Amino acid sequence: MDIINGNGLLDRFEAHLLEAALAPATVANYMADLRAFLRWSEETLGGESSPLDLDVRDIEAFCSYLQRTKGNAPTTVNRRIQALRKFYSVAIDAGWTDCNPAEPVSLRKERVSKRSRSLTKKDVDRLLDAVKSGHPRRVARDWAVIQLLLNAGLKLGELTELEMDDLCLYGDCEPYLRVQDHDGGEAREVPLDADVCEALDTYLQRRKAAPGVTHVCVNRDGQPLSRRSIQRLLRRYARAAGLDGLTTQALRFVYAKRIYTRSGDVKTVARHLGHRHLATTIRYLRSSSGSKT
Repeated sequence: MDIINGNGLLDRFEAHLLEAALAPATVANYMADLRAFLRWSEETLGGESSPLDLDVRDIEAFCSYLQRTKGNAPTTVNRRIQALRKFYSVAIDAGWTDCNPAEPVSLRKERVSKRSRSLTKKDVDRLLDAVKSGHPRRVARDWAVIQLLLNAGLKLGELTELEMDDLCLYGDCEPYLRVQDHDGGEAREVPLDADVCEALDTYLQRRKAAPGVTHVCVNRDGQPLSRRSIQRLLRRYARAAGLDGLTTQALRFVYAKRIYTRSGDVKTVARHLGHRHLATTIRYLRSSSGSKT
């Protein structure tokens, strides 16, 4: 990052945003998105590459990386595109460049499945019953996985990257888990209710990790549980519950709606989900408006 920011572009961009009297949170979000792009650029194109030398093809390659390698949702990719458009717009105004390569890049279509929109309390109950009826050797782990998705609102990637040190289940404070931001932002703390704590406590007593493995969720060989494995287990239980097409995102929608129902505050939901922009949270709540959980 020091190499790619040798000409001070990051600092100059941040100074321009501050001069424009943008809210501190907005400035922080733009900077986090730009840093993620610069890290990718440095790793992919070389440390001496400048973002001012990149073109539309590079921006498209970055978006493909976010979707295919990182598994980011279209909403996340679109947020990054918008941040890059802002950066290059500032660069043009400041005379650093004469073109905006992010402008022609199309925003990704944000789809919300019918199952995500219509998940009801009875649907959730059927899913939980299916997990309870699963293979005895896997029930404790799989129950913890579903609880973390449903009652902690974790994204798929966040769940697979969750480590033992991120769990704060015991002590004088209320139980919570820490979700690391691997794009350079601050970690967020997600409070845990009794169902999640009980599920984790039961699973951790049975968890058998391979030497050196610190991930919370592991497979039968003690290795970190992969995204694909979690998708498969959810698909298996969803099929048993008659909920074909159910996704991890659908459970996150349920969590978002529940937090909003309890708090009545969009900012609280955004904080729990780790959203940088309230517009993203509002879309989540609108998408889950058909849920009766």
